[in-house]
Amino acid sequence: MAAKKGVVRMWFKVLGLVIAVALLVKANIALAMPRQFYAVRQRQYASDSLPRKLLVAPVLVVALTLAAWYATFFHYRPWGWVVTGFLTLLSCMAVDHVLRWRRHRQAMLKVVTSSKVWQIDCLLMAVGVAFAALALFVY
Repeated sequence: MAAKKGVVRMWFKVLGLVIAVALLVKANIALAMPRQFYAVRQRQYASDSLPRKLLVAPVLVVALTLAAWYATFFHYRPWGWVVTGFLTLLSCMAVDHVLRWRRHRQAMLKVVTSSKVWQIDCLLMAVGVAFAALALFVY
């Protein structure tokens, strides 16, 4: 029984840490090198067609979401809904952005050219720290 509890904790701990690392890495790179980071993003969002490398993230997020739902149903853990809910929301947004690329790219082009884009990176960093704390101290 103790081994099963360890596996249950592992699912949500790993998922929480994956979310935390992804958010913290993105935010730190964007804050450390904003011109280079957002120049690339501007070129991506300026494209009328969806760049193929932007399909990687939605596929990964959907795969992580499926893993979170598996863990929620078969390895329930209090506070697991936070990870599952966050990933579900992120998956829905990612799929929506792919399906509605033209509208999404126009909105995001405004965001990445804004002088206040650093505020979004700070928010992502705070959310990343929250998920790291959740993974390390709750699961």
